[in-house]
Amino acid sequence: MAHHVVATRSMRRRMRWSRPTVLTLLVLASMAWLTPTLAAAQPAEGVQKDGSINGLKASFTDVGGIKTRYYEMGSGEPLVLLHGEGWSGHSSANVWSKNIAGLAKHFHVLAVDRLGSGMTDNPKEDKDYNALGEVEHIYQFVNVMKLGKIHLVGHSAGGAVAFYFAAAHPELVKTLVIVGSGPETPDAGPRRLDALLKSCPKEPEAEAWKCRIKALAWLPDVAFNDEYWRAALYMAGLPKSLTTVAKIKAGAGEPMRGKAFQDWLKALWERVRTEGPLQMPILMYWGKNDSQDWLAADQTSKHQRGVSFYDILGEKNPRVKWTVHNKAGHFMYREYPDEFNYDIASFINYWKGQPTAAK
Repeated sequence: MAHHVVATRSMRRRMRWSRPTVLTLLVLASMAWLTPTLAAAQPAEGVQKDGSINGLKASFTDVGGIKTRYYEMGSGEPLVLLHGEGWSGHSSANVWSKNIAGLAKHFHVLAVDRLGSGMTDNPKEDKDYNALGEVEHIYQFVNVMKLGKIHLVGHSAGGAVAFYFAAAHPELVKTLVIVGSGPETPDAGPRRLDALLKSCPKEPEAEAWKCRIKALAWLPDVAFNDEYWRAALYMAGLPKSLTTVAKIKAGAGEPMRGKAFQDWLKALWERVRTEGPLQMPILMYWGKNDSQDWLAADQTSKHQRGVSFYDILGEKNPRVKWTVHNKAGHFMYREYPDEFNYDIASFINYWKGQPTAAK
């Protein structure tokens, strides 16, 4: 196990971007190529039409014209869960299915399909196919649901969105939990994951995706079951999801998906490190055996990406903690759901009523 944490405060200005390239016939060609590799648009036997699993029931709401899918349960202070991956039908709030009921004993839980993921609609404009578009979508979701200040938890790429959201709207975030290494953590070189992915098939896409997910998990058969796979592949086969993939392939979201975004991220790291805008309690929650932050040259994971990110968050914020769960991978919250729920609830409850720490 490990421990430490940092916090950060804000970055109130809105993030804007320039328009990307106009799509061409490549979109249609890509959709035609993808269609046979994914599940059919109609749910197979045992798959719910709303993609729900584990006895949960999904809801939908309009967020600025974007039909948005989410799970909601419990009462008390709002806790928003952001899933990892993104820009595909198979990445969705379903990944929190083992945690929602447990966390709902303590909080008003909302687990939302991010923009262009799961069964949430795609952006209206191509310029919003990137993390900044996702931040705006979550901001509008919080407003539409009238949540006020929230506890925010994000996994992997969802952890990156949570980090960016907290920097843009610190006044809305009571506590921030970033689960697992993701796009927000500094690159430290070739990872163990890269080698594992070489053995994954390229086609069909369904099997390639399942192989990638299993390479990230330490206990894949514990973390995922057939119901999870079936629902994910059903959502990935929806016309909306095929359009998502085709749009990304055709360049939607640029220029804020490449070098321009990396430059923006480096500027954000520097601002967090030197100015300390994020001053809410922050928890980094890692799996010891996460191949995402396990460098290829290391016999055991030394979490060099995590250490670098922790140093950035903690430079100006004394309320940052880092917990590392042993014998756990990138999906440690699904591998050990009860422990994860306990740790998250304990962290948040500890900081209730605590005095604000000085920078």
